[in-house]
Amino acid sequence: MTEETPTPPPVPPPEPAIEVVATPASAEDASGPTVDAPPPQPSPPVAGSPDPPPLASPPPLRRPWSEHVWAAVCHLLLFLVIPTVFLGAVITFFVWQVFGKKDAQVEDQGREALNFQINVALLSLVFAATFIGLPLVIVLWVIACVVCLIAALHASRGERYRYPAILRIVSH
Repeated sequence: MTEETPTPPPVPPPEPAIEVVATPASAEDASGPTVDAPPPQPSPPVAGSPDPPPLASPPPLRRPWSEHVWAAVCHLLLFLVIPTVFLGAVITFFVWQVFGKKDAQVEDQGREALNFQINVALLSLVFAATFIGLPLVIVLWVIACVVCLIAALHASRGERYRYPAILRIVSH
């Protein structure tokens, strides 16, 4: 005997959907609803509730290079001392006097640069006066330029630089 499985009755097709197109009544309705309300205010602290943790303070900022520029310029004015003997030192003196009153770093590095420039100028004159020492003037200038660039680099970073083996003629 074979049994037949009953077939389910046919399912009627679904009714077609009705499509509705909504059109705004005016241009204001097209932009959507607007609410004229004040911005939300923070709620007052509730008695007995713990205070929120304080915000972490940012790390102290290093001054940007532009604030150290006059200290670096004082060192770089050595390049005027070499061809003119004392002109660079005179300009360094004025930069030191004007900007050193406002900035402690310019005061310190300007004085150090001025001492170095005076030393280089005096040694250049002494070496040039003796014909034996004349070739040493070139060596002195090359060494002075290298050390001056190192000093300007340190000053541009806001660091204190001391020239080695110089007479510190100018003091506070």
